[in-house]
Amino acid sequence: MDTKMEVKINNMEYVVVSNEPEEYVQRVALLVNKKISEVKNTNGHLSTAMLSVMACMNLADELLKATDSLNNLRNEIGGYMEDSQKTGAELEEKKLEVENLKEDMHKLEIELAKRDTELENLRMIQSQQRQAERQQYRSAAEQQPRAQQTYRQPQRQESAPIKEMQSKYGSSVISRGMPKKSPIDK
Repeated sequence: MDTKMEVKINNMEYVVVSNEPEEYVQRVALLVNKKISEVKNTNGHLSTAMLSVMACMNLADELLKATDSLNNLRNEIGGYMEDSQKTGAELEEKKLEVENLKEDMHKLEIELAKRDTELENLRMIQSQQRQAERQQYRSAAEQQPRAQQTYRQPQRQESAPIKEMQSKYGSSVISRGMPKKSPIDK
């Protein structure tokens, strides 16, 4: 809905019809008035028409620079969006990889638990077998009569030269190869 409103620019009042809120239109008028004042301060001898044209030129310059800056920002944002999408895709891949690794780890933990149980069972069986073997050994040992152990002195084995001397000279040669004293020597 169009509304009529009065604005003051360069000490002149103008009636403006706009569908924008009055507050916004007043801000626009203040900006135009400011630009005209800036041009007037640098070139005080210009006519009202020339002041208006120069103010419009300054505003157009600012608008074009702002538009270029906006386009550059849009391009940068577009690049950031592409990077963000790539990063998001990579992140999703990594999340999937982490989930797969978690599943693998869970499977390995289950397998480890099974193997631990098997190992414990094998150890228990081995222990039971050892106990059974010990029991059988004890039973067998208890059933056999105990042999009487007597102490016997080990027999001395004579070396070959001593035996040879004994056979040659008789039993008078002792194990060290020396003749026994005869009764005559006493």
